[in-house]
Amino acid sequence: MNVAMITVRENQLAAFRDELERRSARVESFADGWSFLQAARSRTWELVIVDGLSLAFPDLIEKLLEINASINTAVITDLAHQAFHDAGEGLGILCCLPAKPGAAEVEPLLEKLQAVGGLDPVIETAQGHLDALRTKHHPRCVVCWDRHPFGLKVDFRVTGEHTVEGTFGCGKFYEGYENVLHGGIVSTLLDGAMASCILAKGREAYTVDLRVRYRTAVETGVPATIRAEWVSGSGPVHLLHATLEQAGKVRASARAKFFEGKPNQPSQPMPGNAGIRALLSQARKRLV
Repeated sequence: MNVAMITVRENQLAAFRDELERRSARVESFADGWSFLQAARSRTWELVIVDGLSLAFPDLIEKLLEINASINTAVITDLAHQAFHDAGEGLGILCCLPAKPGAAEVEPLLEKLQAVGGLDPVIETAQGHLDALRTKHHPRCVVCWDRHPFGLKVDFRVTGEHTVEGTFGCGKFYEGYENVLHGGIVSTLLDGAMASCILAKGREAYTVDLRVRYRTAVETGVPATIRAEWVSGSGPVHLLHATLEQAGKVRASARAKFFEGKPNQPSQPMPGNAGIRALLSQARKRLV
C-alpha cells in the first residue's frame, strides 16, 4: 500500500508512521502542498493523509480531486466534529484523525479504507510475504537493501496477484558507455524484480536460467520503472518475465527460470550439471 502524508510535524507523527510501515505501507512524506500536488500528477497512492494542523486541508484536497477524483483521503485535525464536517463537506474525506495520531489509530483507518475498496487483500497479503521473506532471506541484498553502501536500493512493491514494480534513478555512476546505464546493472535490476515476484508468492527460489534482451540504450539520469510478472510454475521451476521502461518505452526485457527452495529453510542445493540440464529441458517443454 502506497501512502502520501503531507505534514511538517514528522517527529510528532513518528509512531503513527512507524505503525503504517509495520503494516507494509510505503509512506512518502511531503512538507508542503505544492510539492505534493506536483508529485500527484505522476504518482498514485491508495491513501493520502493531510495534516490539517500543518496546512489548510480543504483547498489541498479540492485541488487533489481535480487530479484524481477517486483518491481516498484522511485528515489529521483538532477541529470539533461539526466544524470539521462543515470544512470538508463535499470532499469525500474517508475519516478524520486526532491531532496526534499514534499506532492505535492505524487499524481503524485501514479497516475504513478496506471497507470502501481502497485495499486489495490479495495484494496486501503478497506484500506481507515479500517484506517478510526479503528480510529473512535477502537482508543485505545489493538490489533492494536500502542501507547498502553501494547498492541499487530499489523498493519493489506488489501491484497485482503476480506482479511487482520498482523504480531506479539510473545514476550516472552506474554507467558503462557514456550516458548509458551498464548492461550488468540492467540485468541485475530485471533479475531482482523477478526474485521479488517469487518472494511475494511466499516462496524462496534462485535463478537458474536468465535471458536478457537489450532493446535500446538505458539512459543515465532518467528514472526507470522495472516490472516483473510470475508467469507459471511446474514443480520446483518457475517461469518469470520482467521489463525495464524509461519514458514509457521498454528498453530491456528478460525471461528467467527460478528453482524453488523450501520456505523458512535454506535453499535446495543447485542440481549438478546433468541434473540441471534435464530439469531445464523438462521445464522448457512444460512452460515455454
